[in-house]
Amino acid sequence: MELKKSVTIHDIAKALNINSSTVSRALNDNPRVSAKTKKLVHDKAKEMHYQYNSLASNLRTQKSNTIGIIVPHITKHFFSTAISGIEEEAHKAGYNVIICQSKDSEQLEAKNINTLLSSRVDGILISPAIKTTTVQHIQKAMDRNVPIFFFDRYIDEINTTRVITNDRATSKELTLHLLSQNINKLAVLTGDTSVSIYENRVKGIYDAFQQSGWNTESRLILQQIKLDVDDAYTAINKWLDENVEFDAVFGMNDMAAIGSQKALQERGFRIPEDVIVAGFSNEPISKLVSPPITTVHQPAMEIGKLAAKKMINHIEEKDKSLLASETAVLESHLIIRTSSQRNK
Repeated sequence: MELKKSVTIHDIAKALNINSSTVSRALNDNPRVSAKTKKLVHDKAKEMHYQYNSLASNLRTQKSNTIGIIVPHITKHFFSTAISGIEEEAHKAGYNVIICQSKDSEQLEAKNINTLLSSRVDGILISPAIKTTTVQHIQKAMDRNVPIFFFDRYIDEINTTRVITNDRATSKELTLHLLSQNINKLAVLTGDTSVSIYENRVKGIYDAFQQSGWNTESRLILQQIKLDVDDAYTAINKWLDENVEFDAVFGMNDMAAIGSQKALQERGFRIPEDVIVAGFSNEPISKLVSPPITTVHQPAMEIGKLAAKKMINHIEEKDKSLLASETAVLESHLIIRTSSQRNK
């Protein structure tokens, strides 16, 4: 049985009686080609079942028009929204994206980077895993002249562009709100404070205590947990079993706040009358629980869009003044809901 020969741009050009170079430009949406010609070429390509050979094109141009994305968890609202922002800007500029998740594992993150390098991506946007303690796998990509930019989380040792939010300032604002609600002791459930976002949020708490003249030794307890509903639920119950006193809980994400609120309510505590609760990240579920949880809205879509724009500008060198080590800080804002409104 004779194999059917693949249709080439030369076949399309012959069928339309035009130059092969015109066909190539039309298929690549070159502005030098009229809309009428583009339509003729695309219609004929579809009719002839032409398959675009991206690999051959990449080898010719040394450019894949593809950006890699690595996030800790695709299922988290913040990251899925940031990915949407990246995709929107990437597709607008004619780029594809390859999405990987590290599941907060350094080993899997390193595998993700190898996969993206093998796919010849032009750049990588990454929010590093919590458990990342070395930078060799990230430096490996940069040594191959594949730019890596951070978004949301970052690693200080790597000198590159980062797009982040004002975590420290917003955490301070939220803590000042909690301190204003006639509380005696604040319990904080945080993630690993070696990770940039949790380090900055904890610093914001200390800033608020210092500004308010509160003693952190006697009026603050802080514990590192996995920051999910189950771990927060367990941590709160353990404190209650050990008769640890507190009348406010600040979960460093909304899942921790929800787990805390659930544990407290099951033990007979009223929210916010007995204990006030706050979270961070503005997960959609935070306004659906009862009572709705005070939180911080982070501009995830805008973070994704800006990170993508900066990466594409860097790849294409459209912005000659762009520094490969700049820090862009976007503003988050506090959302006060019933869970922390003791003084209305």
